[in-house]
Amino acid sequence: MNSERANLISLKKMVKYCDTVISICRKHHFDRDLFEKDEEFQYACGMCIIQIGELVGRLDEAVKAKNPDIPWNSIKGMRNIFAHEYDIVDSDTLWNTVTEDIPTLKESLSRILQAEK
Repeated sequence: MNSERANLISLKKMVKYCDTVISICRKHHFDRDLFEKDEEFQYACGMCIIQIGELVGRLDEAVKAKNPDIPWNSIKGMRNIFAHEYDIVDSDTLWNTVTEDIPTLKESLSRILQAEK
């Protein structure tokens, strides 16, 4: 598979995981109290964050350099924390990530994909 095609596939998968996080939050009515009490809700969102970060690692550096407004290193770093040190992630950070950062990331990724058409 060529590099350009692989990048597009990774970007599309990242959007899909963003959509999944948004859908999970919608299913739970964006209820912060429920989020605090429901580990399954937290883990489902965390797993999507892990997958997004993993896909960031597959993107060519040229894609990242062309889109410096996206905090690629922070996304990858968040993935590493979730994957290796989940117990140190505080609920405020996770909640802000799923309710603020993920929708913003989805918009940015969608713009990249739209520009590639």
